[in-house]
Amino acid sequence: MGEFPGYNGKILRVNLSEEKITTQDLNPEMAKMWIGGVGLAVKLIYDEVPAGTEPLSPENVFVFAVGPYQATNIPGSGRFAVCSKSPLTNIWGESTGGGYNAHELKRAGFDAVVVTGKAERPVYLWVHDGKAELMDASRMWGKADAFETETLIKKELGDEKIQVAPIGPGAENLVRYAGLICNYGHGCAGRTGMGAVMGSKRLKAIAFRGTKEVKVAHPDLLKEYLRELLPIINKAEFTKLNREYGQAMAIIPREENGLLPIKNFAQSRWKDGAIRIGAPVGGPGKFNEVLKPKPEACSYCVMGCHRRVTVTSPQKYAMDSYGPEYESLAMIGSDCLIDNLLAINKANELCNKWSIDTIEFGGVCAFAMEAFEKGKITKEDLGGLELRWGDGDAMLALLEKIVKREGRVAWLLGEGLRVAGNALGCPEIAMHVNGAAVPAHDPRAFFSMAVETATSTRGACHLHGFPEAIELGVPFPEAGPELSQPLDRFAVDKKGLAQAKYQDRQAVNNSLVWCFFYEFSGIDFTWTSKLLNATTGWELTPQDLLKIGERIINMQRMFNLKHGLIPRRDDWLPKRFFEPRMEGGAAGKVPPLKVMLEEYYRVKGWPDGIPSETKLRELGLDFLIKDLEVIREAVKASQ
Repeated sequence: MGEFPGYNGKILRVNLSEEKITTQDLNPEMAKMWIGGVGLAVKLIYDEVPAGTEPLSPENVFVFAVGPYQATNIPGSGRFAVCSKSPLTNIWGESTGGGYNAHELKRAGFDAVVVTGKAERPVYLWVHDGKAELMDASRMWGKADAFETETLIKKELGDEKIQVAPIGPGAENLVRYAGLICNYGHGCAGRTGMGAVMGSKRLKAIAFRGTKEVKVAHPDLLKEYLRELLPIINKAEFTKLNREYGQAMAIIPREENGLLPIKNFAQSRWKDGAIRIGAPVGGPGKFNEVLKPKPEACSYCVMGCHRRVTVTSPQKYAMDSYGPEYESLAMIGSDCLIDNLLAINKANELCNKWSIDTIEFGGVCAFAMEAFEKGKITKEDLGGLELRWGDGDAMLALLEKIVKREGRVAWLLGEGLRVAGNALGCPEIAMHVNGAAVPAHDPRAFFSMAVETATSTRGACHLHGFPEAIELGVPFPEAGPELSQPLDRFAVDKKGLAQAKYQDRQAVNNSLVWCFFYEFSGIDFTWTSKLLNATTGWELTPQDLLKIGERIINMQRMFNLKHGLIPRRDDWLPKRFFEPRMEGGAAGKVPPLKVMLEEYYRVKGWPDGIPSETKLRELGLDFLIKDLEVIREAVKASQ
């Protein structure tokens, strides 16, 4: 089987234990059923990772995948997906990143890389123009951070155009929320511990270089579509703000509307702090003034929301790479009451060098600061470190201790919020769902996000749906008339419906693989369908495409149930989110999650949170029905 429009038709398979490299065909039928990215990955991983597999064992499977959009000139297509069973959550693990790796893998001749086993010695994988080799990485392991690894590989292979997906010491030391931080911090796939999976396999990096042209079905039609779309995108207010301010633009408005996490989600307002770390949108923010950032775009992007930053003094905060975006500013900043922008910026850089997820680290740091305040963590536990709210230098010191797994408490914090909260006797202050930190979107501020945070298939997440969009004025008419108009953010009706449909939509985006920011700049789901059809030659309606997204989410849900998720126990939020904020834009609001969750289950066709046989058959997932009896028995036994 060879290439077909939008695809190379090839999956690279690497068995590290046997040092064996083979290829597997990707046929058009499989591509149309799963698209690529996370969709293709969940099919591969479900089939090959049995229930009970330890995520950091050689038996786990790691997938690096792209989709039909890469190397096609479609704006926002500079993205890739990495997936595995998560060492942080023990369920489905998935993260997407930008930068420059995605198109390079596609042009190297593959649609995905599947890695199994564990290398005897540290290696990196060199993928280039239809070939692949395992290279010795012993001189890098334990010595080179992610940035240094990228430089060393480019020098060793003699080509500056090589793109690299490396890991740093946090991943080597198996911090369970270590990610893949690529292109010197430009492309970050941080969540759910995919870097730790690479570390467990002694895979230091994957390097890509390709010169192959990717064929599309209707090149003239695709060009015509892009000519029509580009002016729409460029004129959009979201595009302009993103280009000028990056995601720091959201800090001040989201502090105002109650979305911003403050003091481990326990404080209601932080107006002056938001000004000190935010961009001047909605208030006199200091971000641009202090960091003097320059916009830098991923491949095939016209927004450039990433910020290039250079700091020369004071020396302890000096850096030259990429600055923090909204999630990092909020989780490392406001969630820890840290308004020292230089310290936040430095922590962001160190997380990138050491391959640590900034969202997870921010949640862990806020938890640790509260635990310190409550006496659950002591100065002696941290080698003399006093972990007080707002102390940016203490936060930096804690980060280094976690990465080095230095001492019992730092080691526990490297295991994630669920483990640390239970071990330290304060699970009530660990803000996580299924082990993953609740990100910088307080579900009390947008009720649809309460459903998303509770039901994301990768643990707490803001990007497994983002139904907040319809509450911000970006509806989804292709999903039906009920979602054709904006919804009030504090209304109860249709929020389960909104999450169900936006979740399926986002599964499509993460399989294309595509940056959903463009949905706020004029590309609706009808446009997405048209662009995909022009690329592949398919004739999918938006509703057909949404059904593929639903198939992917059902497969991920079945993976989670197979690996131990209990719906009525695990589809929930920490108690703190049922205690109202006292002031600000979400004052007095508490999400009625139970009612919204029941609506979500009804829309999904998941009685008691478990996909029905009817639903699985409807989606062409008959082969999963055999697992239902075991799942139902496990759920029943837990009650």
